Amino acid sequence: MQRETLLKVVQWMFLALGLAFLFVLFRSLSGPPLTIDTGHPFDDVETGETAMRRIDGERVWATRLSALQRSQAVELASVVADPNSGCKPIVAVCALHAKTQQAGIEIVFSLTTPPQLPASTPWYGGFIDPSSGAVYDRLGRAYLSSGKTTRSALSVAAATLD
Repeated sequence: MQRETLLKVVQWMFLALGLAFLFVLFRSLSGPPLTIDTGHPFDDVETGETAMRRIDGERVWATRLSALQRSQAVELASVVADPNSGCKPIVAVCALHAKTQQAGIEIVFSLTTPPQLPASTPWYGGFIDPSSGAVYDRLGRAYLSSGKTTRSALSVAAATLD
């Protein structure tokens, strides 16, 4: 009698193990749980950092402005073509389209002063259009002395107020 009872217990254990295996198998086949991503593409951009991100398939340069960069942007108002263009210094994140007017060439970010600017012009990092040689600050505003500027500012993809 004990042997038959032990055999029944072992059978029930194998049945439970088989059901658990099937549960895990079918659960994994259904894919990840449905969640709604409430994050923003710029959440991982640190304060003071400029980084390449994608918005709706478009490549953009995103800058999360620090207090120092805001004051630098105000200081640069006298050396840019149109201080009211590009992003405003009050935004938390300024995102600029990386496209140039020439297909396949993108705006590049540089911390080093470009040779197009005179040595006396302040430079706190910004963007250079390789196709035209135009130079822009972190807010996308064109420098006055940056050569043959075809536009007064880079096109703004998004600006967020955190």
